[in-house]
Amino acid sequence: MTPYEAVGWSLINTTAISAIVGSTNIWHGLRPKTTTLPCINYYELGTTRHYGWETAIYSINCRSATAGGARDLARLVVDLFHGTSGSGIWGDANGFAVGRASLQNDAGVIPEPDDVTFNSPVDITIVYPSQTVS
Repeated sequence: MTPYEAVGWSLINTTAISAIVGSTNIWHGLRPKTTTLPCINYYELGTTRHYGWETAIYSINCRSATAGGARDLARLVVDLFHGTSGSGIWGDANGFAVGRASLQNDAGVIPEPDDVTFNSPVDITIVYPSQTVS
């Protein structure tokens, strides 16, 4: 499993999140313009490697037709990934060893007037042993 698959697996398998967006409305990379709302798309911002550990930062974009809906979805994502020193999700994410997952940045709500959507992006950091990546 790759880091982006572990992030997607965690989002899909969190009941509170999948109850809102479903399991097919979570996208890795760019979201299709025809996507129904609410939805999530996520992508990697960067990765560093240090002494056998890799640290990846992902932007998770929570979109809804209302600002409140986008914000509520982002709060669930923060609850899933928030923590430091192992207090966020950690351990086994469907065979992917997560050493730590934590909140990197919470950007509030951004209106996207082109398609009348509100985006509440959350950046998370995951740390994992380099040999975990398959």
